[in-house]
Amino acid sequence: MRIVNAQQMQEIDRRTSQDYSLDAQVLMELAGRCVSNWLLTHCPEGRVAFLCGPGNNGGDGLVAARAWVDQGGRTVVFLMTEDLKADALRNLQRARAWGLDIRSLDEFQPEGFDWYVDSLFGTGLSRPLHLAPVALLPAGRTVAVDIPSGVHADTGQILGQAVRAHTTITFGPPKLGQLLAAEHCGQLVVESIGFPRRQLESDEWPGQWLTPRLARQWLPVRGTTSHKRNTGKVLVVAGSARYPGAGSLAALGALRSGAGLVFSYGPPCMRLPLEAIPLPAKENFLVKADLPALLEHLQEVDALCLGPGLGDQSETRLVVRELLEKNTLPAIVDADALRGLPEALSPRVLLTPHAGELGRLLRVKVTELEKDRLRYAVQAARNFNCTVLFKGAATLVATAGGRYAVATEGTPLLAQGGSGDLLSGICAALLSQGLGAMEAGALGAYLQGTAGRLSGVVAGLGAEALASWLPAAVTGLYQSELPPVPKVYQSNKFGKSLGDPGRP
Repeated sequence: MRIVNAQQMQEIDRRTSQDYSLDAQVLMELAGRCVSNWLLTHCPEGRVAFLCGPGNNGGDGLVAARAWVDQGGRTVVFLMTEDLKADALRNLQRARAWGLDIRSLDEFQPEGFDWYVDSLFGTGLSRPLHLAPVALLPAGRTVAVDIPSGVHADTGQILGQAVRAHTTITFGPPKLGQLLAAEHCGQLVVESIGFPRRQLESDEWPGQWLTPRLARQWLPVRGTTSHKRNTGKVLVVAGSARYPGAGSLAALGALRSGAGLVFSYGPPCMRLPLEAIPLPAKENFLVKADLPALLEHLQEVDALCLGPGLGDQSETRLVVRELLEKNTLPAIVDADALRGLPEALSPRVLLTPHAGELGRLLRVKVTELEKDRLRYAVQAARNFNCTVLFKGAATLVATAGGRYAVATEGTPLLAQGGSGDLLSGICAALLSQGLGAMEAGALGAYLQGTAGRLSGVVAGLGAEALASWLPAAVTGLYQSELPPVPKVYQSNKFGKSLGDPGRP
């Protein structure tokens, strides 16, 4: 599914109106009715407060309030201002003609309502928000129209203060900020309100959200004549005496996510319970003498996984740099190997930094990185002419050309040592099976997050045990037996679910 920013969404609105003669009032009517239909399902006899702002987002809320009353609901509309934009003003006039109870936002008190609808500000907000009612809205009973007020649609940053919603109902393609600010958006419901499909799926929009349907399309398919040597061969160069488990986890991730053969190159202290051909290093870290053997072994595999647990010795950095300069295979470069990068890589190379590592590569503070994750991921990709996977609750994978993908399957379970090593191996397995670097990175994050959800454990499982759920995550996509995704589902323009949550 395509992702857009606020400016791209405005362009879709403009084209829909001008090129397809679909009036903005019609789109507003459909958007508002999607909200009222959601309320009808979740609060059929409740009392709902609608908080409406001056722009189109407020107009959507006014339509929703009118439709809610038509469906027999009880409501009070709290209006931020009487100075509304044209389309919103027309719907205010209709709401008054319908006899709705309309009051000033200054009168809002949260008592006495079952649900609250936030339609104060939409995707166009760019200034800090300081509005008392925002802090009064209860997160467990608030529905945000398009995006929670105060969340930046492009970056997910909080502009002063922001609504915390139980559910966010958005229209057309999702916005990047919604995916990056999941704690504020809650469950994301993507509604179709009549935008032409060719507009929503245009290659002009460089972002893609890895939904279950797209994940299945990207997953490598095995033929009936597949065997271990044509389903991906991975060389893992990782581990040291200090961090022997890192290389083991990377190799385990590669094997459990579908690589036909996994070879490991690490210190003698590594013991892998894998089908592997170990090439023991002469020391507990890479030395110059290892390089000829490594380069020779690269001729026998399809992808390289380099970095987890290698250590930070100066000689190791030199060997990593020379290995990357001479390597022509698709490669994952993670952890300690990120300290030995040459000046230029290849689009087939995927760097997998967390915020601290990316900040070191770009010489930017982590607090700055978090203000615009996509911008800095793309900047790093351009600096090194490669692809960059920026780890996080929502994982961003960006190319030097500005294309990007987002995987939102992350769970709190992954916040522990070893998860990054496991992810490196998963992505290497997908690279070895022919996926591009962006697709391998996003699908790898998706599979790891799905494995975490399947385990049913919030924390403490351990990365090695988590790896045992990877085959189920992969097989689930092959067999179309996908578990529910609690944060998102799609519905049609009438608000009816297109199946169980998370299923295509």
